[in-house]
Amino acid sequence: MNKDPTPLPQTSAQRNSVLIIDDEPGVRWSLQHLLESNGYAVASAASGIEALKSLKTAKYCIVLVDAKLPDIDGIDLARRIRIETPCQAPLILVSGYFYDDDVVVREVLRSGLFTAFATKPIVHETLIRLVKVALLKL
Repeated sequence: MNKDPTPLPQTSAQRNSVLIIDDEPGVRWSLQHLLESNGYAVASAASGIEALKSLKTAKYCIVLVDAKLPDIDGIDLARRIRIETPCQAPLILVSGYFYDDDVVVREVLRSGLFTAFATKPIVHETLIRLVKVALLKL
């Protein structure tokens, strides 16, 4: 598993590059293997600071953002991503704390800050579908 947020090389083939931001190693591992087995190139970050650093130097087509990180709330991180980095990739909020009908989730989706939302535990087919739909919007 990619333990550091090593930038992926920038090529036209990077249309399938994903950054996973999650503090749980097991979640990063399972998401990485799920996405790689579906043809995506994957990098990961264990904290908001690592993610911001990576997003300043590398380009990803999709970013999965955990709602609760040790150093920053995932929603606040998404705002910082848009302000502090050149990243304009679709952001998908991933959470075991929030659900589809939570006011917070509905608001960040309505505002456009996040393109989609996935609950933990993650249903594999649902996540792959959300990623594919987000890529179609590029």
